[in-house]
Amino acid sequence: MIMPKRKTPAVRRTAVRVFFTAVGTIALICIAMKSASAFIDDTTSSAAQQNIPNVNGYGCKRLGLPKPIDEIPLPLSAYEMDRGQANNFVMGILDNKEVHMGEGQPPLFIHMALPRAGGFSDRIDEKTGRFEGMGNSENTWDRASASKAEDGIFIDVGAHVGDSCLPSAALGIDTYVFEPVRANTNLIHYSTLANQCRISEHLTVINALVGDKDSATESVYVTERADNAAATKAQAIKNVGNSASDYEQPVHMIKLDSFFPPGLKVQNLKIDVQGFEFYVLRGAERILKENKGRLHVRVEYDVGLLKMAGTNPPDLLKFMEDLGYKMTGRIGDDMDFE
Repeated sequence: MIMPKRKTPAVRRTAVRVFFTAVGTIALICIAMKSASAFIDDTTSSAAQQNIPNVNGYGCKRLGLPKPIDEIPLPLSAYEMDRGQANNFVMGILDNKEVHMGEGQPPLFIHMALPRAGGFSDRIDEKTGRFEGMGNSENTWDRASASKAEDGIFIDVGAHVGDSCLPSAALGIDTYVFEPVRANTNLIHYSTLANQCRISEHLTVINALVGDKDSATESVYVTERADNAAATKAQAIKNVGNSASDYEQPVHMIKLDSFFPPGLKVQNLKIDVQGFEFYVLRGAERILKENKGRLHVRVEYDVGLLKMAGTNPPDLLKFMEDLGYKMTGRIGDDMDFE
């Protein structure tokens, strides 16, 4: 009689992790499909003609839109999560980002859906399920922690999978997140559902490019490292190269000045769009003028990418200076203006 080999502890841990990851993924997909279905069904109501539904299929309040939906040149699909589409992702907990919700309430641990592609899931600690923040999440967390909701909204342009916008919303700052890659916005929707009602009332996700014009005929080039997606293939592959899984996706473009109404208070604007930053700023000139003295702007300033996008890097600096903004700091390719 041949006895089966006993699994080693490492193998057992891996098996358990895979099992719970699969179960969690299936559960989230079911919840997401229910939410998306209710979202679409709700659009038949008269209230939905003015805004997106203020309650999702999970029973959570939504932040909604800053003005009536028919005044924003984007299709309804820009705010939706795709139904029946399973994204290959794992759930992790954003490290050191617990939000204290008040006396007698458990703290909020921010859960995020991370894509398996590009090595992002490898950042998750197998024992704790935690992972270190990416990109500008630390800067956003620090600013949001020191801010008050009444000071204005946070606009996140080029969100990837939400490592900046989710902490901001969790801290009670109304947050609008723009991301052109459809798979990425789906992941942010999954993350919102995973955090139940603790984030959705302060977060609106928009699947769109942001630039200096409103257009329905744009596209985004998506690489395996989808955090490097860009308006052109050359910009997208500059830092990560290309692969057989790369693809081009149609998407609408919108100016921030078209999406937000005049007079809206904005306290934080983060832009990370692979060299397209100057176009985003030009499309937000009114917002920048109205919020001078209140607004903190963080812009990725990669000279090579800016040139590939057809802009002259010094022109970006002059544009901000002409509006009365001064550079207050620089960390790597990130510049801060106030």
